[in-house]
Amino acid sequence: MLLDERTKTESVLLKHIDLTSGNFDRYLFSYGRDSGVIEESIRKVGLINPVILKKDPDAAGTYSVICGYQRVLACHKMGEVSFEAKVIGDLSNEKILLLALHDNKSSRGFNEIEKGIVLKKFLDIGYSYDRLAAEITQLLEIPPNKNIIDKYLSVLGLDGEIKQSIARSELEFERASLLIALDDADREVVYRFLFKESTTNTNEVKEAIRNLLDLKLIKKIEMEELLLSDEISHIILDSKSNKRQKGEKLCDLLKSMRYPSIRMKEDEFEKSCRELKLDNDVRVNHSRYFEGDEIRITLKAFNEDKLGDNLERLLRNIRNGTFKKLFSIIK
Repeated sequence: MLLDERTKTESVLLKHIDLTSGNFDRYLFSYGRDSGVIEESIRKVGLINPVILKKDPDAAGTYSVICGYQRVLACHKMGEVSFEAKVIGDLSNEKILLLALHDNKSSRGFNEIEKGIVLKKFLDIGYSYDRLAAEITQLLEIPPNKNIIDKYLSVLGLDGEIKQSIARSELEFERASLLIALDDADREVVYRFLFKESTTNTNEVKEAIRNLLDLKLIKKIEMEELLLSDEISHIILDSKSNKRQKGEKLCDLLKSMRYPSIRMKEDEFEKSCRELKLDNDVRVNHSRYFEGDEIRITLKAFNEDKLGDNLERLLRNIRNGTFKKLFSIIK
């Protein structure tokens, strides 16, 4: 399809462009975009690439936006009355969507939410999953897999704040997709604690959500009450820890709450470490969740004398058998 053969350039009044009806966005893929950058560009050099419109057959004198939605919004903000636009002729919805898809891909690409919007619009006009995988996913640079397609479609049902965060690349798509299975209330509180107040990786989030769901059933309390406990609040409000450290501590605490035996071993291990009477330059740690049977000793020194003192203190604890208790705990 050659665009120039089916279009003509017209001067269009902005007030005649549909931006408010229930179906105004039927050809649009835009989500989470800021028209401010485009507005500044138009102020400096004018409207370089014309907007592409389609006359609405059901409303005389009204146009639908095919390509250039952000440009239209920018012109509105600037107080423009009209501009030159390309108006396409009578094309099928499929050809219009393909036109918009290729125009957006060549001009700016798609964020993760927009990819889901593209997939949904083509499904809505009758594309099968097989056809999406064969013809559309490659243009969106996603795997041609039905499960992946479903994941993109499901993410569209997340709350606006979460989708905005995904669109701005603040929240990774894979981590955000873990929220899909939660109900609205649980999703909001998990997003707050595991994505905003702290930083967690994908595996940590998976495990934390499993532990939260189990604790919710075991303790018969809401997830929000669990996450607003004093222990978790202490982690979140700790000004000495960064978000990554908070995320690790939070996930560790949730696992210990889910598996009390780990919590008991943790308390016993910390008590035994205090009995070693080491100074703050020496740290003794066990493997995460006691999954290994070793301990790790981290020693910090600024001179040879300090190093010698710390090593001597460690040797004394070894000679008098204090470390035996630590090793018995992690076995």
